[in-house]
Amino acid sequence: MNNIHLFNVNAMVGRGAYEEAQYPTMQSLVSHLDYLGIDRSLVSHVEARDLNPTWGNRRLLNEITESGCSDRLIPAFVVAPSCYYEKGALDFLKENFASEKVHAIRIYPEISRFPILQLERVFSELSKWNPAVLWNCGHGAPESDVRDFVALAEKFPKMSFVFTQKMWGGFGSIIDAMWRRKNVFVDLSWVHMRDTVNLMIDEFGAERLLFGIGFKSHYGASIAALAHYRIKPQERELIAHGNIERLLNIRPLNKKLACEPKILKDKPLWKRCREGLPLQGVKIIDAHGHTGPTHRGWYIRDIDFPEYIDIMTEQMDRLGIEKTVISAETALFGEAVEGNRFAEKHLLKHLDHFAGYLSFNPLYGRELTAELDNFFRRGFYIGFKILAGYWKFPVTHPGYEPAWEYAEKYRLPILLHTWDDSYDSPVMLKDIVKKYPNVTFLLGHSGGGTRGRIEAEELAKANPNVFLEFCGSFCTPRPFEESIKIVGTDRILFGSDTGAHDQAWELGRYLSLPLPDKQLIPGLGETFMKILKRSKAIK
Repeated sequence: MNNIHLFNVNAMVGRGAYEEAQYPTMQSLVSHLDYLGIDRSLVSHVEARDLNPTWGNRRLLNEITESGCSDRLIPAFVVAPSCYYEKGALDFLKENFASEKVHAIRIYPEISRFPILQLERVFSELSKWNPAVLWNCGHGAPESDVRDFVALAEKFPKMSFVFTQKMWGGFGSIIDAMWRRKNVFVDLSWVHMRDTVNLMIDEFGAERLLFGIGFKSHYGASIAALAHYRIKPQERELIAHGNIERLLNIRPLNKKLACEPKILKDKPLWKRCREGLPLQGVKIIDAHGHTGPTHRGWYIRDIDFPEYIDIMTEQMDRLGIEKTVISAETALFGEAVEGNRFAEKHLLKHLDHFAGYLSFNPLYGRELTAELDNFFRRGFYIGFKILAGYWKFPVTHPGYEPAWEYAEKYRLPILLHTWDDSYDSPVMLKDIVKKYPNVTFLLGHSGGGTRGRIEAEELAKANPNVFLEFCGSFCTPRPFEESIKIVGTDRILFGSDTGAHDQAWELGRYLSLPLPDKQLIPGLGETFMKILKRSKAIK
């Protein structure tokens, strides 16, 4: 990847009303691009989104010029339906598109408060320049807006319409939109789902996919994913920079523009990962995985259990991951006793790659409790998995007590799905973790959103039997290195949520944190091994 030019389609610079600035200045953005080895980026101004499009767009151009980085920072103007009526707004837009200073539009209907279809009059005025239109549709964009976006793509077939920063929730709408209109594209910044990129390439071609980074706190997640996709070199080049250069009608680079910072000398693991190579000389245990079949909004093509396991095993070997500890979808979302047995039966012969968490759904509490000794003495299961937010039994429900008590007796780890909600927010565990000091509580997703992350940090800092598990923590812009600083390097566990998630995406995010490898290595496997050594064997 060092020899591939990377062109990011997502960046917002400036301070606004709604969130702490990720890139307060153009130089702060350029420094981040240098750290990741990204040569160019589309960039918009936060004040064009939060305050007024014309105001912010003018400021954008001025700040790019003042930065001296106009070869790397490519402006994308924010527009809204009001631009059609504001004095001088349309003239300003036309002037900059006609002079070829600007080639892209960014829209924020949820902040600027308009239905997407109302952009038609503005687009009619700008369509002669065929700008690319980018919509950060996020996790929960209304389906009506998606339909409007597709309707505008049909109305303006020579313009390009790009869905950006979309993760698994509602991704079926994106795939459907790409099928309906050939001028619809998607950026891969948040596409952390296993096989989804290959699915889209098979269905629509690599020409419809664009490279991007999400929150600053994602660091190199999408770079690692791109490096490890099983695609042709020319497809990788198209995604990395070729497609967006074509859409913007700008020339490709003939030299690298990003400058490598000194800290990368202390990060050989990240360098190897971003080159698409397996890690060597370090024990990696993925503390959070699943086996299929997968559903509930995911688009994963392989559902046959043996094939699913073969693909996961091959993925682990390509990345250098020794073992993944899984909880089975058949037990999490099916009949729990039989679902746990099914996974164990098929995975006992794969103990070199897999271990298991026993899913303890209180709905089946009596049957599960009667079988606990049998499950744990056979050697596959090493702890419990609790999915309170999906089962709708809060973690304080007495139905979990048999799991707490059994784990306390045998010093077992328990992986809990945690999120800032009313079922499994970390603060809800404050009395439980103290009552069962011999249980190792692994906070899956490190609490989820920003509030949940802060709660997770506070819980871990106050209780030595509480650990933060990494996967899914990308849902907040809060830097994970800040969490490591608060709780300590020995209280972090790497996990990917693989099965449906792309292990390379999460591994790259972890390894690219701006910390030396020596601070990240314990969380890759050493800490988990210490947790397992505390467990008492069941005879």
